[in-house]
Amino acid sequence: MKAFQLLLVRQMTTRPTVISNRNLPKPFKLEKGKKYAWCTCGQSSKQPMCDGSHRGSGFVPIKFVAEESKTALMCCCKNTNNGPLCDMTHIKVLMDNTVGRFRSSKTLEAGDAPLVSARLPTYQPLTEGKTYLWCACGASKTQPFCDGSHSSGSIKPVSFTAEKTKSRWLCMCKQTKTPPFCDTTHLDVEVQTATEGEPVPAS
Repeated sequence: MKAFQLLLVRQMTTRPTVISNRNLPKPFKLEKGKKYAWCTCGQSSKQPMCDGSHRGSGFVPIKFVAEESKTALMCCCKNTNNGPLCDMTHIKVLMDNTVGRFRSSKTLEAGDAPLVSARLPTYQPLTEGKTYLWCACGASKTQPFCDGSHSSGSIKPVSFTAEKTKSRWLCMCKQTKTPPFCDTTHLDVEVQTATEGEPVPAS
């Protein structure tokens, strides 16, 4: 029992490092009654499931039986607190690496689609009563807010006033249906496979 407890402590204090968008969650088809082993070390080549790469690392996979047949959003950053399912922790871990990273030299023209400035939202502190201009075109160099880059295009920024002093997730993929706030559209395959600084490819 003591050895097992030490193993759990090691797993809790030695968590995999999230380094890029390859750690984003993955839709995975589960079959009712089937047994699975979810990778916790982050080294498996069969993500999100285990392939035995953890041996000797101190990590052990989480084994579970699917209660129903469905497609579940499985954690691949390995920092979820609801393993094996994604709890959006990857957004917090990757946030510092995505905010301000995008710099586009592209000029939008009338009729252009918005550019994907980043494939993850940004957690921004808002002040009650203050009015903000959220960039909707995706070309601003002061993301997620407007810097006037839309001037030659038909896409205009969204003006909003913060109701409370608090931090909110603001959309960076520019595909949200609830602007300026994130509605998790960034998790769609079309957005995750899009090139940052370019529009989402037409289907």
